[in-house]
Amino acid sequence: MNEYSILGKVINKENLPADNYSVLAFDRDNILNPDDLLGQSIIDPKGMFKIDFDSSKFSSFLEPFEGAPDVYLKIKEQNGQKNDILMTKETQTNKEIEYHIKITDNTPNPNAPDIYAGNARRLINMLNEVRDIIGIETEINIDLLQNQNLPKEIRNRLEDFVQGSDERRRNFEHVLVIVSSFIDSYLEELKIGGIGYDGPQVPRLPRREKYNQEIIWPRGEKFKWA
Repeated sequence: MNEYSILGKVINKENLPADNYSVLAFDRDNILNPDDLLGQSIIDPKGMFKIDFDSSKFSSFLEPFEGAPDVYLKIKEQNGQKNDILMTKETQTNKEIEYHIKITDNTPNPNAPDIYAGNARRLINMLNEVRDIIGIETEINIDLLQNQNLPKEIRNRLEDFVQGSDERRRNFEHVLVIVSSFIDSYLEELKIGGIGYDGPQVPRLPRREKYNQEIIWPRGEKFKWA
């Protein structure tokens, strides 16, 4: 019989241990089989919790099709409130899962600007600026060669740079065309051309949606929780 562990730490918006909550772990099943309660734990004063269970908690007449459990957590207040504080996404585990969870009470603003929109286009603009800098640097070096009495070693280095400037600019232009085409066609086709950064524990528009932060590490082997 396989044994599993779920463990982690929960903090509140002040980054302090959230010790007034309980954690319930479930195995997500198909529509013909209700989700199995794998176990539950009270979060201790340090914000830590741990739930141990074995395959008997989620195996049934569909055991041949079960495989590893598809685990999700619900966090509830200990004062008898039935409403869930949060529910994590599903994560399959072969042995152990470690959670780091931050419970927040952010107030969504549906009109908040999307600060990450257009990041791909900003990348193109930065590349254009780099191209311009290459041209400016070449002009400065030409001016130095024409108007300054330079040591031979420095003059040779500047001459080499100036002589290679045309090829360098052409290569950069090719890269710019490829990147721009990729963003304009492939990424836009997938509707992600303007998404930019999207962290693993926040929604697409974090200022417009209510969310909690969770980081999950499925483990293949047991480890000692420190």
